[in-house]
This record gives sequence, structure tokens and C-alpha cells, in this order.
Amino acid sequence: MITATFSYAQTGKIAGKVLNEKNEPLSGVSIKIDESAAGGGVATDVEGRFLIKLKPGKYTLNLSSVGYNSKTITDIQVDNNGLQELTIVMQAKTKELSAVVVSVSARRETDFALLNMQKNNASISDGISAETIKRSPDKNTGEVLKRVSGTSIQDNKFVVVRGLIDRYNVATINNAMLPSTEPDRRAFSFDIIPSSLIDNIMIYKTANPDLPGDFAGGVVQVSTKDVPSKNFFNIGAGVSYNTISTGKDFNPGYLSKTDYLGFDDGSRELPNGFPSRKGFQGQDFDARAEYSKLMKNTYGDRYKGNALPNQSYNLSWGKRFDLKNSGVIGSILALTYRNSQALVEGVRSEFDNSNAAVNGAAYLYSDSTYKFTTSIGALYNISYKKGKTKIAFKNLFNRLFETSNLVRTGPQYYSSNAAVYAQGSETVVKTLYSTQLEGDHSMKNKSKLTWNLNYALTLRDNPDYKFAPFIKSEEDADKAEVPYEVVLRDTYRFFANLEEHAVGGNANYSQPVKLFGDKASSIKLGVMSQYKYREFSARIFRYNKSPYSSFNNDLLTMPVKTIFQDANMYRDGFALEEITNLTDKYDANSLLNAGYVMLDAHLTEKLRFAGGVRVESFGFEVNTSDFSGLKVKAKKDYVDVLPSVNFTYSLNARSNLRLSASRTVSRPEFREVANFSFYDFVRNVQVRGNTKLERSQNTNVDLRYEIYPTNGEVISASVFVKHFNKPIEQYVDPGSNPLNMMFSYFNAKYALNYGIEAEVKKRLSFLGKQEWLEDLFVFANAALIRSTVNVDGLDVAVADKDRPMQGQSPYVINAGLTYAGSGNTSASLLVNRVGQRIEAVGNDPKGIPDIYENGRTILDFQISQKVLRKKGEVKLNISDLLNQKSIFYQNYRMDTDKISKRSYKAGEDRVWASYRYGSSIGLSFTYNF
Repeated sequence: MITATFSYAQTGKIAGKVLNEKNEPLSGVSIKIDESAAGGGVATDVEGRFLIKLKPGKYTLNLSSVGYNSKTITDIQVDNNGLQELTIVMQAKTKELSAVVVSVSARRETDFALLNMQKNNASISDGISAETIKRSPDKNTGEVLKRVSGTSIQDNKFVVVRGLIDRYNVATINNAMLPSTEPDRRAFSFDIIPSSLIDNIMIYKTANPDLPGDFAGGVVQVSTKDVPSKNFFNIGAGVSYNTISTGKDFNPGYLSKTDYLGFDDGSRELPNGFPSRKGFQGQDFDARAEYSKLMKNTYGDRYKGNALPNQSYNLSWGKRFDLKNSGVIGSILALTYRNSQALVEGVRSEFDNSNAAVNGAAYLYSDSTYKFTTSIGALYNISYKKGKTKIAFKNLFNRLFETSNLVRTGPQYYSSNAAVYAQGSETVVKTLYSTQLEGDHSMKNKSKLTWNLNYALTLRDNPDYKFAPFIKSEEDADKAEVPYEVVLRDTYRFFANLEEHAVGGNANYSQPVKLFGDKASSIKLGVMSQYKYREFSARIFRYNKSPYSSFNNDLLTMPVKTIFQDANMYRDGFALEEITNLTDKYDANSLLNAGYVMLDAHLTEKLRFAGGVRVESFGFEVNTSDFSGLKVKAKKDYVDVLPSVNFTYSLNARSNLRLSASRTVSRPEFREVANFSFYDFVRNVQVRGNTKLERSQNTNVDLRYEIYPTNGEVISASVFVKHFNKPIEQYVDPGSNPLNMMFSYFNAKYALNYGIEAEVKKRLSFLGKQEWLEDLFVFANAALIRSTVNVDGLDVAVADKDRPMQGQSPYVINAGLTYAGSGNTSASLLVNRVGQRIEAVGNDPKGIPDIYENGRTILDFQISQKVLRKKGEVKLNISDLLNQKSIFYQNYRMDTDKISKRSYKAGEDRVWASYRYGSSIGLSFTYNF
């Protein structure tokens, strides 16, 4: 019997993974070394992996497997205590080439494997492998995804595919659906996964039956490492300087003792002994004043200092145990810590056409938002492999603590002219824990069974979200001796808790079959199930003045820091009033069951078919109440039959023509269906759910031509069409006005989305014979998209019937220059731009037109240098070099009484809000022990 490893006295290693042309791992592949061909070898395990220990030197590997052409890998350099990692692709035997031995160098084989995943995937896809990630300076998965064609990243963590917002994308990790890290939206924060622990990332842009059916943009599949090829222990630290924040006055409002650790110390929570909602609302003013003293006064400026540089620390550890029974146990641990202190300067306005003097502005506020953020994360995987079986236990934990303080000043014109000063602060604590138990089993007949059991916990705590506005007359705006007076009706204190549990499982079985003369054909079938349960509750308060004639009016003009102190909570002062409604809590559950069958086969020597059908049964129930106390239930049940077909025609060994067609769906999130209104004081809007929302049914067609001129290079062009039946859009409620803006959701009748996409990735070796030009790549990819929405016959007022879909950008552009050689230096220059998109659909061109988010050009530069005998690495990152404003605007001019073209025109369009974030310069160091 061939064992998993063999070794010499020295400590060099060759490790690798062997795949077939369909990117499936090949188990049982025989691997021998030239000089020891008569003395045994190794066989790949269930994941197609192998490990060989050798003396330092240069080696050649010979690989063979039944049904595949033999392969020889030359020029494999093994150093003392070094690890040479390879990804090898085996080609199936054909009638024309029945006894071929393919010979290639180790360097060329690895480069070939990087794009083989993309070239030979059944679906139209783009990916990035561990080898590319290892040679890049990227620290986390969010940065890695910037390098994938057709994708962009919002806020360095949220993925956008083909210009479609997070609603239309889905993420999986190790074959399990990732829970959203944002409970109020469908988005996963990819920056929490360290790049060093990624095995590969694939983004599927067309559907297959074995992929989730709830997407229209892309499926992001992240695979993390489990059994390391060698033991490792790495530590790293980094700091970064922001051009508008670091070293400047920092006013986060209130910070507790444990905020740097990512935990609130309890000082922001509702105090012990505070009555329940019914108990508090039944109290008279005097009793409520006494209870109000229990609430800690954290209003105003309570921190003195300057913003510190952003800092990050990481630790990763891996251990491999080779057992006597030829099995292996692998364990990987990663810990991350980040803290940032940022200032965001912005302006905010809203519009009312009755005030033509300022183009309809209802107010013009200047905002300074101070953000203090701590993030801690952990990843732990432990796996056991022996022969054709692998069992793995994988865990991911992340906690994000963010507290922000908004200082707002400026004039208000709506209803009456006034000068406004306001402070508001919000603390959000988000926790995510995801755990999986998975198995991978290869059978004697080359069939394969994989299974996965998973659980995810999502928590969101909003302790003491508060706001305090003050006003005085416009005539007194510049008079320091005239104090501002508090607007008590808007002195909110908001407490909320969300808890969501998700439990699921899936199983997949594939069986090789011989069809149409193709021995590598396979039938695959599988099932999956996921159950989610969520509970949400909130309590909302505001301050009232005493109803007695003895009220102390001097309290109304006290400073924000002292106005709500304990001494002012008494019979002649203030007391809290609870204004929590019955709509301010809900519970929800959903159940998704799915099954599929899929065929992957070559119909002819050049034509490959992959497709089948997926059936998804999905039901959800959201329970809340209306203002009168009557129960409100949103309940839907759907059964969706989702066929998909993918044809790939190989014009030659280096080019493909692809055609794909599929049906998918897009489902509303719990928050979007719940009869609950949430006030966002930063945007100055309320966001309310719609219990009548339905899921969108999507039809997708793609045609793509791709060429792979040489290893590591690609040229491709695609056209695509997407039809959305009842797409979900966010819109401005018709009952809104500038001081009471309301966003909600509705289903449009249908939408059509079509576009073209092109990509070029080219090595610059044609410029000369220098070796370093082999490692210098230029790449560019762009998508141009047109979309239209139909709302005919719907009882929904919209401002522009000939507009694009809400959230759809008309173009996405990525380009860059990267150098990632075998030496000590790596560098990249990346540029990204996403075109303007509708933030919220307007309700009337003369009232509230569509609100657009303008595109920004983001330019990033990264360079890394290995030092200390390649055990250390120094990285320099410069992010958002151009520091362009983020602008939200409305296309409307009162002097012409019409909507202008949708792209932003400075000086003409109404600026609803704008922000500037600053450029960041970061330096980090990692050392491998």
C-alpha cells in the first residue's frame, strides 16, 4: 500500500494538490520521484493533496492515474526547511491522445493552474487561488476580492458583482451559506477572514444546480485551509495614518473602559431595576423622574484627545500531526484585532420646492462624525484525514464594536428659519459565530460524498442610541451670547437587541458515468436545508419637561453635556417618557429546503454540457403588531423550480465559447418585511419594512468568449441579460417631508438588466527578455450595464418612470498593475470605479426626486518586501489616494422644473449629502517563526 508521505533525513518538503480539468480534486493519483521510481511513492488523499519530505536539491515528479494522461513536473527546487507548493492539473485521456506524457516546469504548471479553475469551470466564473494570494500583499479577503474580475468592494468589505448591490449576491464558506454580518441588509463583511488562511475564492456569475438559487449577481465561494503542509506560527502588526483624522481633535462623545476590547462595560445598557415598558408607561411624572436618574448621562463631549493611528494585530498558527496509521491531523488558528479612530466630514441637506431661494433646500447641515471602531476575530479549524476520508470542524468568530458621535450645525429653512446645533451618538455591537462539521469521502468506484452540518449565531446590540437637537432663531445664529434651546420632542434614547440563529446541513453525491464516449462525465445530486429564527425588540424614550407650572425654564438652554444630568430629573425639571410602540418588536423564522440533480458531460469532443434543475422550497413568517395592538403577520411560502444550463465549446486548447441560461430568485430580508420603523439620525430618515413584499424571480442569460494566450493570461468578452420579475426596491414613502423622511420597500412590476463585460490580463514579458517582466501583469476589466424598471399599474408614486434599477450601477471598472515574483518584492497599483446608482427611489420629480449615489474613483497602492531571510515581511499600503467625495444627489433643477441627466453635474444637481473619508497610509510587519 502506498502511504501518504515518505521522507529522507533532511527537512525539505514538496506539497501540492492535484485537480482534474473540472477543478475537482483527484484522489489516488500515484506520484513518484525520478531517482526513486523503483522504491515507492505517494498517493493523493481525498482532497487531491500530497506531501513528500526530501533532501535539499532539484527534483522531478512523475504523476499517473487511470483515465488520465501522465504528467512530469520538472525543476522543483527543495531547500532545507523549505516548502515548495504546487497545484497540478491532470488531463483526461482522449481518443486522439491515448498515451501522452505531458512535461512542464514547476513554475509554469503553477501559473497554468491559477487560470485553469476559471477556464474549466462549468459556470462562467472568476477566481483567485492560494498561490496568487500568497504572492500578493493583501491582508484580508476584502482586499483579495478587489483583484477578481467584475467585482468591487464597498467600504473595503462588502462585495459588488457586475454593479449589483449586496441584495443580489450570496456568500458561502466551505460549502455552507454565510450568515449576514449586517442584520439589516444582506451583506457579509469579508475583511474578517485573514487572507493567509484562504485556500481559494471563486465567484460564480452564472447558476448551476449545485449553487444556491438566491442570487442574480454572483455567488462568492470562500474555501479556508484546514490541514497545513507544514507547521507555522506568524505574528503581525500594523499602523495607518488617515489624512483627515489621525492626530486631529477626536470627539467620540463617550467611551467606556472596555471599548478598546470590543465590549461595552454595561454603562450604555438599560440600568438594572429599570421598569418594563408597561411598568414605566403607567408611572406618573414624579415617579418617571426618579427612574430617569438611573439612566447614565452620556450626552455631550466626554473625551479629550486626538485620533490615534489605526492599528491592527494578527496571529496565525498551524500544526500538522502525521499519525502512525498514515492519517494526519491538522489544526489552524487565526486571531485578529483592529482599532480605528476616524473623522468623517460631510454636509447634509433636504429639499422642499416651496423654498426657491436655495433651490428648494429645507436645511443645510454641516456634519462631523467621529467613529471609534474595534474588531476582534478568530478562526479555528481542525481536520482529520486518512486515505479517502476527511472530517473537519471549522469555526469563525467576529465581534465588531462601533461607537460614533455626530455633531451637526447649520440653518433650517423648512416651516420656519432657525439655526440648529445637534449631537447624536450610536453604539452598535455586532457578533457573529459560525461553526461547521463537514465530511469528504471518496469511494472505490470514484464516486464522492460530501456533507456539512452548520450553525450560525448573529447578535446585534444597540445600547443607548441617542440624539439631542437644539435651535435658535436665524437672526441670533452668530450671537454667542444667545443660547440654543433644546427641542425635547426629538431627544431620543433608543435601546435594541437582535438575536438570530441559523442551523442547516447539506449533502452532495457525485458519480462518474460514461456518456457520449466521455469517461469523465458525472452525475451529481444533493440536498440542503436551513432554518433561521430571529427575535428583535426595542425600547424608545424621549425627555419631557414637567407639566407643572413650577417648571424651571432655565433648564431648556443648558449645554448638551449637562442638560440631562441627574440633578435635572425632578418634579420641576425633566423626566423620560417611553414612546415605544407595539410595532417596535418582531420575531421571524424561515425554512429553506432544496434539492438538485446535475449532469456534467462532454456531448462531443469539444462541446461540454453542465446543468440540471434545482428545486427550492422557502417559507418565512414575520410576526409583529400595528399601532392599535392588532397582530400583523407576514407569511409567504414559495416553491421555485430553478433550471440552469451551461454549454462550453472549446474552439481550441486555449479558447472557449460559453452560453449559460438559468432561473434564480431574490428574497426579502426579515428586516424589510417587518412592520417596524428605525430612525437613522445620520441620514435623518426612518426606514420601515413592508409586510407585503414578495420575492423576485430572475431569468439570466450569458454569452462569453475567452482566450488564454499563455499561462497566467486571459482575454474575455461577455454579454448578459437579466430579467427580474417583481424586483425589490427601496423608495421614499409618499408621506415623507424634509423633517420626516421615510424610506420603505416595494416590488416593481419587472426590470430588465443587460450589458457587456470585458477583461484583459497580460504579462509584460513581450517588452523584453528580463526575467522580472515575467512577473509583471497589467489587467483591466469593465462592465457596462443598462437597466430599466416598469411600475405600470402599481399603486406606487415614483419620480422617474424611465430610470435604472435601484442599486444598479451603469458601469464597473477595475484596472491595475501587479508585480508578484518569486523574489522578495511584490507590488500593486489598483484603480476601481463604480458608476452612479439610486440610493432610494423618489416619489415625485417636483417633491422628492430619486436619490443617487455618485461614483468614486478609488486608487490604491501596495508594496511588500520580504526581510530577515524571508521570515519577515514589511508592507506599505496607501488607500484611496484620490480621496474623492462620496456624494448623494438629486437630478432636479427648480429653474427648469425638470430632471437633468442622471450622472452627477456639480453646481446643478441638488446635493443631498456628501462625505470625505481621507486617504490612509499604512505600514505593517509580519514575522514567521
